[in-house]
Amino acid sequence: MAPARRHSDINSVAGTSERISRVPKPKVTIMDHPMVMEQLTLARDASTNQVAFRKAIYRLGRYMAYEFLRTLPTEGVRVKTPMGSAKGRRVRGNDKIVIVLVLRAAIPFVEGMYKNLPMARTGVISAWRGKAPKFEIEVGYSKVPVIHKEDVVIVADPMLATGHTLLEVARRIVKQGKPGRLAFFSVISTWEGIQYVAQGFPNAEFYTCAIDPRLDDHGYIVPGLGDAGDRAFGAPE
Repeated sequence: MAPARRHSDINSVAGTSERISRVPKPKVTIMDHPMVMEQLTLARDASTNQVAFRKAIYRLGRYMAYEFLRTLPTEGVRVKTPMGSAKGRRVRGNDKIVIVLVLRAAIPFVEGMYKNLPMARTGVISAWRGKAPKFEIEVGYSKVPVIHKEDVVIVADPMLATGHTLLEVARRIVKQGKPGRLAFFSVISTWEGIQYVAQGFPNAEFYTCAIDPRLDDHGYIVPGLGDAGDRAFGAPE
């Protein structure tokens, strides 16, 4: 895959408020490879059924993890081939990754990520956002491993909308220790949500496949893809 496009010029986005423009620019990488865009289009399509939607989210997690490996250090090694000796390279830090998934929408997303980050430790947080305008966050379950200073923590949630949920999740994570890097993976984000999280964690990194233009009055991303959890697993009765 070609390198993802890094985009941090948040002030250039139309409709960005004066309040947001005064905040330091977050570190944002938009993964816009054609394979990613194809799966994102499938996920957005309202006619995509539950199984196909879940597979699309799985593939997006796999592609994003693949691209994220570019940011990890490598080291030179020498191997013996059937015909002699050759120089090679090996990724360092694969065993220092912690993936924290936000239930339930992130389950297929993280399952895809494991394909390229198989040694990652795992944390699970069940969190949901209340109604507008306060968007109070309720956490029902939280199990996060001890975090070490050399760890790379990835918080995975397909939708980064208002940012309230992910900010609370990040606060829970750092109670277990301060990581060397903190990254947020989402399929679709908004600048407003990215900025909201970045105010609490200015050194965080954001990786996403698309940044949509706005939120509606209920805090849902427009055009977005709907409720990722309901589309992956079915709406609750």
